Amino acid sequence: MPPPGAGPLLVRLPNWLGDLVLAWPVLDAAAREPVLFVGPAAFESIVLARHPRARYLAWSRSARYALAGALRRERPRAALLLTESFSSALLAFLAGIPERIGYVAEGRGLLLTRRVAREAPARSTPRTAEYRALARAARLVVEEESPSLAATDAERLSALDLLARSGVSGAPGAEGYIIVAPGAAYGRAKQWGGVRFGEAAAAIAVPRGRLVVAVGSVADRAASAEALKAAGAVGATTFDATGATDLPALVGLLEGASLVFTNDSGVMHLAAALGRPTVAVFGSTSPIWTSASAPWVANLYAAYPCSPCFRRTCPIGYGCLHALTPSRAIEAASRLLG
Repeated sequence: MPPPGAGPLLVRLPNWLGDLVLAWPVLDAAAREPVLFVGPAAFESIVLARHPRARYLAWSRSARYALAGALRRERPRAALLLTESFSSALLAFLAGIPERIGYVAEGRGLLLTRRVAREAPARSTPRTAEYRALARAARLVVEEESPSLAATDAERLSALDLLARSGVSGAPGAEGYIIVAPGAAYGRAKQWGGVRFGEAAAAIAVPRGRLVVAVGSVADRAASAEALKAAGAVGATTFDATGATDLPALVGLLEGASLVFTNDSGVMHLAAALGRPTVAVFGSTSPIWTSASAPWVANLYAAYPCSPCFRRTCPIGYGCLHALTPSRAIEAASRLLG
């Protein structure tokens, strides 16, 4: 616990949705005391819905140092940096925060007052373990090893409103629909391909009479269109929610899915944390570092000699992704559905 009269703990949230979910047990631990979360504006609604006593300041890449004055007025007692960027450490320094806790990266070591030693080489141990080590350095007690979420009533209602446009009636339930998320903001080296997603989803959906729903950002519309076209070609009923959901609606939609097909992405981590059966495809990234580890998640990975390379694009043809056939995903999904 902080000393009497101390300011809040500032927690600089990750910039990627998947990392935010992986860090969720740390957020839960931090929210037991006065806490100020700083992160992308898009995350504010789902964070405060679950931690209503916390304060949240929205950060943007285009004005990354503009919060320095507001942070000085909050007088945080310490800054826990879940990011590894130079800019996040510099912002905490400019805000005059006396204790700055994080991993040494991007040449920011001199800006940190508490440099956390890694328990293993970077990217060689689960991301959740890396976040727990940071939390311990900030004297937080993290009770859960893996993130766990449940949709709020408002998030479920948002999903219902969205599904009503597809002709689905009633509440989303375990038998209602299968989600495909063929996009990944990181880059093409994490994207399995819309056609493969559509074929896999249709093979599960058609014999069970389930709807196939595509989700993603506006940038994923082409991939979603490919997936739904491939699924529809073999008789699946489809609905495109790509670009139509904010984050709360996405949470509600994922919670009601009977199965989720996805790349290594924010959707993967949300679906896993919500306890939904999930088939996740890994390309250039590592299932050791960022996989969702749970009995209801199947992580597909080809383990090419050059992987994980962590590239956004592949100069030699995306072999690690192409080696994973739709039949592999179909088999994994069938096992999960039991």
